[in-house]
Amino acid sequence: MMIQSSEGERLARTFAELAQNLWAEDSEESTLALVVKAAVDSVPGATAAGITMCHARGRIDTPVATADYIYAVDEAQYRLDEGPCVASVRGGEIQLANDLAHDERWPRFGPEALRLGVGAMLSFRLFARDDTFGALNLYADRANAFTERSEVIGRIFASHAGVAIAATRQADHLREALETRATIGEALGILMERHHITSDAAFTLLRQASQQRNVKLRDVAREVIYTGETPES
Repeated sequence: MMIQSSEGERLARTFAELAQNLWAEDSEESTLALVVKAAVDSVPGATAAGITMCHARGRIDTPVATADYIYAVDEAQYRLDEGPCVASVRGGEIQLANDLAHDERWPRFGPEALRLGVGAMLSFRLFARDDTFGALNLYADRANAFTERSEVIGRIFASHAGVAIAATRQADHLREALETRATIGEALGILMERHHITSDAAFTLLRQASQQRNVKLRDVAREVIYTGETPES
């Protein structure tokens, strides 16, 4: 599909603004919320949007959507183990289901989607390098709502969103690691002063309590900071 120069310039401005807004967000939650709202505004045919995120042990869920009924639509996909967003997170970069009432790929999900008010879906895999971490899902209340233009614009949008989400997740992990390090350091200082022991000995106390109680080291450290007491193994 060819995009005319005037429309191309408009899209370039739109995505430049989107990129700036995404990078301005300081948490994964706020970034996801901005992505789904902007997706509905940007992709022709979309009446709602949501994001599927991948977690450990193959679990997937929908942390954010622009409409409440989308959570029920996605739950049906996860429960039935079929549908555009499920296919996207399993490696299909773009999944277009423009007529869910007659899509033979998902015979069980199609009727569920129609019952919930969705006639078509367009899903894009969200990834950074080779790491798939979710899918951007667009929903329409009627069949054949998405066009080739929807796919072109949606692909560009998903690329911007994927990079921004990946960067935000990395920043969140780094922030959490720094906070954990600071918490453990404070707990070590309390134990060292209270028992007149070295930092290695204090860390051993924390580690033993963590292992024997099957509690994260950070949580044991927080307990020490809160109570001022030596952690019980």
